[in-house]
Amino acid sequence: MPSLLGPTNPVPGYEPQPVKVTVPPPGDTSVQNIVDPNRVVRPDGKTERQDTGDSTGAARYESNYMTFLQRLRSSRDLPETFMRLLQWQNSVTSGIREGFAKELSEFLEFLKMDEGQLLDFLRNQLQSGSRFSGALFQLLRDAAAGGQSDFLRSEILQFLRRYSDYTSTDHLEGKILRFTEEMRDSLPSQWADRCGEILAKLQNGVAAGDREGNLNLLRGELFPLISRYVSTTHDHGRARALLSMLALDVARYENGSPEGLVRSFRALTAGGVFPQELGRLSDEEILRLLREGEFFKSSQNNQFAGHLADLTSRALRGEGGPGAQEAFQNIMASVLVNESVYMPLSHAMIPLNWNGNRMFAEMWVDPDAEDEAKRGGGGERTLRILIKMDVESLGAFDLLFNAKGEQVSLSVACPESVAPFMDAVGRSMGEILKRNGLNVEEVRVARMRRAAAVSDAFPKLFKNRSGVNVRV
Repeated sequence: MPSLLGPTNPVPGYEPQPVKVTVPPPGDTSVQNIVDPNRVVRPDGKTERQDTGDSTGAARYESNYMTFLQRLRSSRDLPETFMRLLQWQNSVTSGIREGFAKELSEFLEFLKMDEGQLLDFLRNQLQSGSRFSGALFQLLRDAAAGGQSDFLRSEILQFLRRYSDYTSTDHLEGKILRFTEEMRDSLPSQWADRCGEILAKLQNGVAAGDREGNLNLLRGELFPLISRYVSTTHDHGRARALLSMLALDVARYENGSPEGLVRSFRALTAGGVFPQELGRLSDEEILRLLREGEFFKSSQNNQFAGHLADLTSRALRGEGGPGAQEAFQNIMASVLVNESVYMPLSHAMIPLNWNGNRMFAEMWVDPDAEDEAKRGGGGERTLRILIKMDVESLGAFDLLFNAKGEQVSLSVACPESVAPFMDAVGRSMGEILKRNGLNVEEVRVARMRRAAAVSDAFPKLFKNRSGVNVRV
């Protein structure tokens, strides 16, 4: 009898065969993605294992710290990227917008330095990279390490948060204005007009330094406006996302108020962390004292960071063409890795045009490169500096300094073009160190076999893991 449910009549000898189901034995690794009712697994069977590139071969599963180490090892060669940028001096108008070309030309002119300008440039970068430096913050470190009460430690952390947000005022105000402008551009016209009015008021408030007025405007007008827009139109897109990001910056903007910072300072004075005579200063004198710190002054004078941030913003919007966009993406990725909360080293970038010779260098500094046990508790600290330098027409150099007091040792890895002159380079470097009052233990110069990795020069990056190491 024909099968009424089949597409065709069955052919003799080809009747359907029963389906045989084979259950894999326990522990059979040839079958992927076996459901295990005792644990949660990914649909694709992956374990999120992540190799950090170290030589131990141990299994390292994904975490924030391991992700940082992996990115540190795999980051692009920044000297090569920046050298390409410096070489755009003569072809800056090729294929890019006029406004970007003008700003890039001004940036490249800014990098023409003499010896005195280079010293100020480097000092500003290193000091502006250390927010909590100076005598006042050393008092806070000593108090936090001295077994203070939980309440006093909480007051110290609150003061540090307020100081961080206070010194970030210009940055926060810039982000608030930028987010508000992007909100306006993402809204339909009837909503955009109202958002534009709020933006104009915010710009005036920022220019006048009216923090409280700006906060009232944000909380009382901008946030309700965007909330009404979302609830009315059910548009959960760009404006809503920007509002979520803006809320975090507004919280920091409010936390960094001068009044709150002064209150926190007086609480630490009352608790005995700061000398009692500082408690008799006026509010304005306290703020002036805090503004006289190295970080605050250096960050105000660090024009390089402002120029680079503006250029990066415009390049990533495509104003400089694909070449500039890729170059600045690489630069920003490297900056973010080196300014990570996990990076215990000071970092500086040194791009310059010295008498027509272009070069770029990166510098990492560890002021305490030895373990405390090795230096005997109160022994002198070991300063370690790694400099990766690329000089036009010569090539790439790696310099590793170790200094303990006035005793200095130096290792130099040089390119092939310099290899015939290694002895002369070693003598010259030794003489330079001696002229600056240092006792030279050793100067070694060798051909570069492999570019030095930051994690190899500073093994403490793998050893000093404190806090909670987890990724959510």
